Amino acid sequence: MLLEQIKNYEIFRPKCDSTKEVLHGIATFEADISPVFPYLNAELGGFDYNQKNQVILLRLSAGKGITLQPHEIAIRGARDLEEAHALLKWIMGQINDIYERRDQIEPRYTSQAGLKVMEILKLLPMTNCKACGYATCMAYAAALREGETSLQDCPPLWEEKYREKREKLQAYLESYGWRALDAF
Repeated sequence: MLLEQIKNYEIFRPKCDSTKEVLHGIATFEADISPVFPYLNAELGGFDYNQKNQVILLRLSAGKGITLQPHEIAIRGARDLEEAHALLKWIMGQINDIYERRDQIEPRYTSQAGLKVMEILKLLPMTNCKACGYATCMAYAAALREGETSLQDCPPLWEEKYREKREKLQAYLESYGWRALDAF
């Protein structure tokens, strides 16, 4: 087990706007969790992973996020104390589970943040049909990059005439470890 004991866990309202109805939290600990970062990145689809500075950003749904540094976990956007504690417990469990299975996981050193909206756009049908719920294919491409929507949300992409584009788009997204946002 890599991460057993938290030294300190401070939960607070955002300092820039204490009227916001969300909480942030910072947990510190003695253990260095950075060796598990490439494996977390592979398994959890890290949105941004900076190997040089040893920081990984995980984006969850509804403005929630987790930033991991070698001796710190920062949680952003919890609804209440219960969720702040649940998020910390969840990520600690993920860290330990993935660390234990690391020899079975191919580490990933690239990040979803490297995805380019224009590259995604080139691989879309370019119909601007709005069937995905976005006004344009450009807006859908941007949402797709951010993990806010999925490939299944573009009906034309699943037509046989766009199969080659869809396969190329899937391969492009997967090469960066792309994942739609979790529902946490």
